[in-house]
Amino acid sequence: MLIPQIVRGYLWQITVWPEDYNEAERTLAAKYFPLEYIRGPLRMKQGDDCVYFDNAKPLPVSERDYRGQQSLCFYDDDLPSNIVRGRQYFIVESDSEFIRIADKPGGTPIRFASDSGPDTKLMYPLFHAHLALYAPTGSGPGKGALDLVGCEAVIVRGCRLSALGDTMHIQKSQDIVFNGNHITGSRMGAFFLAEFCRNAVVTGNTVDGTNGSRVISVEKSCEDVTIVGNTFRNGGRGSWINQPRNFVLADNVFVNNTTKCEHNPRRGRRTFVTGDYEEYAELYFTTHEPDGRYGNVTVSGNIFTSGDNASHAITFAPGGDTLLLTDNIFQGKVRTIAPTTGCTNVTIRGNVDVEFPNETNSQ
Repeated sequence: MLIPQIVRGYLWQITVWPEDYNEAERTLAAKYFPLEYIRGPLRMKQGDDCVYFDNAKPLPVSERDYRGQQSLCFYDDDLPSNIVRGRQYFIVESDSEFIRIADKPGGTPIRFASDSGPDTKLMYPLFHAHLALYAPTGSGPGKGALDLVGCEAVIVRGCRLSALGDTMHIQKSQDIVFNGNHITGSRMGAFFLAEFCRNAVVTGNTVDGTNGSRVISVEKSCEDVTIVGNTFRNGGRGSWINQPRNFVLADNVFVNNTTKCEHNPRRGRRTFVTGDYEEYAELYFTTHEPDGRYGNVTVSGNIFTSGDNASHAITFAPGGDTLLLTDNIFQGKVRTIAPTTGCTNVTIRGNVDVEFPNETNSQ
């Protein structure tokens, strides 16, 4: 049975938007989605700010906004016109017979613009109903074909890899060579250089994301990383580079790695943050620490062919310093480099067919 490997977000999506799926898929979701995360039926009334239902085992007031751990969503019938199906809301008051909700923890309670339908329900918490549903237990952090943690002098060469979870993880390791491999498919993320790796060379690989999650992830403060001459294609959530230092991405080919953004109920995925389909860039740089910094980044000589629903070709979170983007070729419908607001010493030049959403950047 493949249920544990495919359900991250998918059973939630079928349950919240059943009209997008066939009878067999709806039956599957009804069978496997845990009832413990569902409350209702409930009532919301025009002009009122209370969500009425049996809350004898009270849902807690939300204290923070973090990965759906203290948020809920509504579904299964007509909703007030100012409430979005599947979008997360936060509990600001909890009584035995009702709760009040807001757009953010501690926010102003929402007053409903119209009545809800009689079969309306809620899901809580979204972290368990969406992100962690049927997560594998008793496995290593990578959950895939290759999972190396705390290693030195790592060489992975000439392998064919695939997995029903993340295909491979190399974490907290140093002196790494990943060369001449073919990742043939991933239910989740494809290539991971994950968390505090040092001195890594990734060359001559072909990575087929097969509509999994991220086609490549370089996570949490990796340093001295060179990724050259690879092909990354058909990933679901782009390429994620998280607060690197001394990072070179050169002469690679990226092809349609935002398939999870497609407005298609089987290939695309909705997010509880908005209740709409996810949005990712083909390549995006982020930070994991408050006011985190990253820098000495080169993105040069790559070919980026975006999918139609990518948010941008490339984005940079604030906190970057000494960023060089040069001689890349942009193809596909989405060719934009987002404004590099909050970054310093940014050089963008010699790129082919690149677009900018405004005049903040230039070639």
